[in-house]
Amino acid sequence: MCDGSKCPGPDGFNFAFIKEFWNLMKHEVRIFFDQFHGNDCFPKCLLSYFLTLIPKIKSPQGLGDFRPISLLGCWYKLLAKVLAGRLARVIGNLIPKTQSAFLKGRQLVEGVVVVNEVIDFAKKAGKECLILKVDFEKAYDSVDWGFLDYMLDRFGFSVKWRSWMKACVCGGNLSILVNGSPTHELPIKRGLKQGDPLAPLLFLLVAEGLGGLMRRAVEVNRFRPFLVGGGCAPVSLLQYADDTLCIGEATIGNLWVMKSVLRGFEMASGLKINFWKSCVIGVNVTEEFLGMASDFLNCRIGRIPFKYLGLPVGANPRKMSTWEPMLESVRRRLGSWRNKYVSLGGRIVLINAVLNAIPIFFLSYMKMPVKVWRRLVTIQRNFLWGGSSQRAKICWVKWDDICRPKNEAGLGIRDLRLVNISLLAKWRWKLLTYEPDVWKDVVIARYGRDVIGKRILGEVDVPRFASSWWRDLCHLDEETSWFSSAVGKKVGSGDSTTFWNEVWIGDQSLRHRFPRLFGISMQQQSMIQDVGRMSEGRWQWELLWRRARFQWEQDLYNEFVEIIAPFVPVDNLDRWLWLGDGTQGYTVKSAYLRLENMVTNRRTLEPVEEFVFKRLWKCAVPSKVRAFAWQLLLNRVQTKENLFKRKMLQMDQQLCVLCDRKRETATHLFLHCECVVKIWYEITGWLGFNLIIPPSLAISFAMWATCVTNKKEKAGMCLIWNAFMWTVWKRRNDYVFNNVAVIVEEVVEQIKVVSWQWFIGRMAKGPCM
Repeated sequence: MCDGSKCPGPDGFNFAFIKEFWNLMKHEVRIFFDQFHGNDCFPKCLLSYFLTLIPKIKSPQGLGDFRPISLLGCWYKLLAKVLAGRLARVIGNLIPKTQSAFLKGRQLVEGVVVVNEVIDFAKKAGKECLILKVDFEKAYDSVDWGFLDYMLDRFGFSVKWRSWMKACVCGGNLSILVNGSPTHELPIKRGLKQGDPLAPLLFLLVAEGLGGLMRRAVEVNRFRPFLVGGGCAPVSLLQYADDTLCIGEATIGNLWVMKSVLRGFEMASGLKINFWKSCVIGVNVTEEFLGMASDFLNCRIGRIPFKYLGLPVGANPRKMSTWEPMLESVRRRLGSWRNKYVSLGGRIVLINAVLNAIPIFFLSYMKMPVKVWRRLVTIQRNFLWGGSSQRAKICWVKWDDICRPKNEAGLGIRDLRLVNISLLAKWRWKLLTYEPDVWKDVVIARYGRDVIGKRILGEVDVPRFASSWWRDLCHLDEETSWFSSAVGKKVGSGDSTTFWNEVWIGDQSLRHRFPRLFGISMQQQSMIQDVGRMSEGRWQWELLWRRARFQWEQDLYNEFVEIIAPFVPVDNLDRWLWLGDGTQGYTVKSAYLRLENMVTNRRTLEPVEEFVFKRLWKCAVPSKVRAFAWQLLLNRVQTKENLFKRKMLQMDQQLCVLCDRKRETATHLFLHCECVVKIWYEITGWLGFNLIIPPSLAISFAMWATCVTNKKEKAGMCLIWNAFMWTVWKRRNDYVFNNVAVIVEEVVEQIKVVSWQWFIGRMAKGPCM
């Protein structure tokens, strides 16, 4: 919760200092909290802070191109963290679902889904829709403190809490950091401090003033919202902090109301609307009306698709142009790295932590076309093997194998196709739960409440008028049924669970487990509650059949009755369960693992290989060494044999660099070469072991990992094995490229030195020997 690496404020301390000396400081901290609780004020020195200017764009020209971030004192932030934690517990019950920022359980993408469905419905239904994308000028910095206190009062916060918020927000002095040096202190009269833990939550309370005005305008029939479906889901306002969309019918009355509401909110809250940066967008609206609306609101005219919260709204996800901004972000990030100076191990980390993370935002919202996936794979593959967009290098391992788990001889790099499906499937899981949401109301209003569950489970065809988002969502598992097979029900009263079609007992639906009995049942679509009744305190099943059962069906029927006999309904709601990992809740990770098991062909390894690849990634060596060892154990290092296979050497150029007698294979170079055998002999003698040369590298690693019993000694032996392989490879390359002779004694000493350095630097309690 408290990141110790954040930049300190005027006091020069951050949370790392407090954590380190907590035993000495905890009494003083308690006194400080007690004093604030009683006096509702801070010492003046704690309200002073630095303001640093972070560029918004690559080449800033004026102050407007910088984002002001506050560097607060450590004591203030400690108290503000505690207050923010308390506020976060209740604010979700105060702020409507139309606001999706900073609140637990709400996602940024939800608003994008709503406006996308609104636009798609308006287009296909031929209805006029007007959208005003509102831009606030310096939103955080212009909040009026009096309005904030008014909103706290209207929400029912106590006088004590309001006085705490006044002490935290109001007053204080700031110094601007210019080239690292603070200016003289300036008093502040309004605004929330960006960087203050309380600021995001307090801003939501301020922004709710606009939400309340719009809802009131709708209630008194002054503003006509856009109605989705049969009018069951009116949409008038969507907010993500200060990113706001006003949505309604394309009427002159709505224009007057929007302008009046926004002007009134500006006058009350201090949040100035920059109409020139705002834009009005129409669906099925004439150019004349859009021009009139633009002149009336003094804003620009926007076009569909447009960007909202960083995602393209109303765009065709099957077009490359829709995905180009995301691909450009990946290329831009690659441009800041120099492959030449990043090891293979470092590139693996960067792919998992950065290159696979950049597309996540897009993949949470849209189904990725195959062409886009291939572009991303090409970028990642070239980067992994040291290439670039202009020049590709040899790919030593197939990408499908690289995406396998590490215990299956892969690198554990996530397959973005499966990540995309797992992220989209989360929408399907959310639709099955009972928590209300604006986006759920829109989806249900458009596609129907009664069949929503059946469509999610793939039992009903997708309507022709469905949006591309909904169509992709429903077709996620049409080939493997991986999602529907992982969803079950925990039955309460049984009034919303079908007896035959849903998984509510065991790991399979009764329909699929007993297809013969399902075929003769007269209750194929009945709920569990309708297939039985309570009689004398016991549950009695009342099963109806189209015909009498044949004699050979009796055993099947007896098994069927035995399975359903223990069921007893209880007075609770039926609840959906995710069977993917047994935690009763959907996670993207569990869905990804399930997909990986079902879609990819599992790689069968020999027992020794399974042990080796499981143990390899736990070795206390640098990541570049682990990556090299992985490549070596797969026989994918650049030995002369492998270079010959890729037509980079001639037949007579395969002799070993060190002995010049036999073909240079990985096994020969690291185990059987005369020069290397001498090095092995010296190293095993140093450790007091007898020299045994195994037939393969995997067996060699397994021997070193199991030749001792102590856990710490095992870690040390694995480390020495890695040091041996790494040092031999480096010396071999020095000889090839720099003509540096390989001298056995020097190599042995280098192995010892490297091993000792890794022992000291990477094992928590120093060396094991």
